[in-house]
Amino acid sequence: MPLIDDSNQLLDRELMAEIASDYTQNNGHIIDKYGNTWIRWRVDGLDAWWRLFEEIIDKPMGRRLANSACDEEEHLLSEGIIEATGLFKTSKVNKLVKKRWRVNGWGSPNYKKMLFSSKVLTPIMAGIFQAQKERMDSTRYKMRWENKSADDCMLSFEQSSQIIQPASGKLNSLSPGIPYTVEVESDWKIDGVSHFLLPSGLFIRLQQSCAGLTANLSEDERNCWPSLDDGFLSLAIASKKLFIAGQEIFLAADADGWKENCAAHFGSIGLSIPSTVEMIDSRGAVRLNFNELRNPALSIGCLAGAWERCEGRPVKVSYSISDQKHVITLQSKYEMSQIGD
Repeated sequence: MPLIDDSNQLLDRELMAEIASDYTQNNGHIIDKYGNTWIRWRVDGLDAWWRLFEEIIDKPMGRRLANSACDEEEHLLSEGIIEATGLFKTSKVNKLVKKRWRVNGWGSPNYKKMLFSSKVLTPIMAGIFQAQKERMDSTRYKMRWENKSADDCMLSFEQSSQIIQPASGKLNSLSPGIPYTVEVESDWKIDGVSHFLLPSGLFIRLQQSCAGLTANLSEDERNCWPSLDDGFLSLAIASKKLFIAGQEIFLAADADGWKENCAAHFGSIGLSIPSTVEMIDSRGAVRLNFNELRNPALSIGCLAGAWERCEGRPVKVSYSISDQKHVITLQSKYEMSQIGD
């Protein structure tokens, strides 16, 4: 008898078609219909990343995360994603909202009971829920959330008289690519593990919300990174630690190996792929050039973690932008190379 691939039988073909209809992939970016970029996360990965990030930035950041998610979703909804007209307008809008949650792997919202069920971090989904309610009601609210269980959350809203300017966009749009094809089971599971998509701009806004904060970093650790703001460093170092703690195998002996591994590990989740890679000494130092880098902190952190995983030594990171190109250099912290510009 022929063997049957059980995993293939579990795939949610309808959900896969909806994802491919709403998203494309180009040069390691996941792009929606409006040119905005997105990142694919594992549920347990984002939870671990968030714990690392709060530990590094050394301050409770839940409310700032919710505000970042709310502002980003408000900006995205300005494209008219959940707009409807004519008869049964409310019903149509609710259907569009539920589809948005389903296609992105967010769970399910209930705007009648003011609650949602989601495996994604509560502050993120509370902020997204708020932005959608404000859009539907054309009203500003003060929002509070209360977890009822690991996945279920109740929200309360109080109308606000405060004048708040509409959230501005943070990133330029990108050109679409080929349909984004990803094999998912029901509820956005990949090989039985829950995943989801989040907009890149959310993390740019979170980084900016850290302005004025001082991260809990030693001078020795700071010297391993470019002279950038503490929000950037906190996002990057959390990403580095998350990658090192993971189970991914990253073996790159040469430039081609780096390109192939970057495409497999980072391009597949929306963190971009390098246009060129150059090995610059005999001790593993590498220079990666990117034409576009939508989340530099997350990408650089992951690359730093990949270098340490590959080389087995602490890494020294350099980063510059020249002629609109992003240049990242990774080399040994203790065996500094004489690298030219």
